[in-house]
Amino acid sequence: MLKKIIISLCLGLSNVAIAKSIALSFDDGLDPSINADAQQINEDILSTLKQNKIQAIVYPSISKIGGTNGLNIISNWGKQGHRIGNHGNLHLNLNKDEVNLSTYLQDMQQGHEMFSSLAGFIPRYRFPFLKEGNTLEKRDNVRKWLSSHSYKSGAVSIDASDWYYNQLFLKYHQEKDQTSLAKLKQAYIVHLLDRAKYYDDLAVQTLGRSPNHVLLLHIRAINAAWLEDIITSFKREGWKFIDSDTAYQDTIYKIQPNLLPAGESIIWSIAQIYGVNNLRYPAEDAPYEYLNLANHGLGVEK
Repeated sequence: MLKKIIISLCLGLSNVAIAKSIALSFDDGLDPSINADAQQINEDILSTLKQNKIQAIVYPSISKIGGTNGLNIISNWGKQGHRIGNHGNLHLNLNKDEVNLSTYLQDMQQGHEMFSSLAGFIPRYRFPFLKEGNTLEKRDNVRKWLSSHSYKSGAVSIDASDWYYNQLFLKYHQEKDQTSLAKLKQAYIVHLLDRAKYYDDLAVQTLGRSPNHVLLLHIRAINAAWLEDIITSFKREGWKFIDSDTAYQDTIYKIQPNLLPAGESIIWSIAQIYGVNNLRYPAEDAPYEYLNLANHGLGVEK
């Protein structure tokens, strides 16, 4: 039955030639009381977006940004025309047995109360770790909360491991290892382009078309440093940048897959419903990147 719903929502556009489109989304934020570069990282990302006339969406988490100073930094996204969503408070993994429903719902509400007054806020929720529940009770009651609070999808179609590449970026930067940083830059861009192609190919395989994509990134030093190169590389590969409002108009973001555990990229979930083999889980993790890094001359500790 769910396959028929997906087909009715998505397959009707399969014969329409549409260029590959992508929106940028950024998770978490940084706490300036912990990270002295928090404001500069945020400003660098916003500056690059402005220079390229790209409107993005940010999903901040209260615990990640700290107090008032962190909130002031995040508020600059809305002031510059970007969207601000809700990523909760404590960045909880809903698929963990120890995370119960009542705690998680309270966490979502705390995020809503913190961010909903900001300019640019839109009621979209991004699940931390892209985990949407390991039981029917948690999955379905969180969906009820979202519906009752008029929240729309904050899903991603293209998942990636920028969090892992950022760890290496910080390590090489601290060591002043410019040779490794240059290699890492190429490896990182290859990684993002590869993930974009993978999820787009998966969409074409299952839906018969390339949807409006949403790419998952984070507010981190690696993206502050190399976002311009990322954008240029995507454009060179034929990708068109769109804003998040446009991206989320795609019908794939209306789908609520009947899966347990729930979560991951919406494209990944659709592919699982279609019975596509060899879908790795979790979809994006550090060990998957060892070969790419080795191919760029970077050995990493496993």
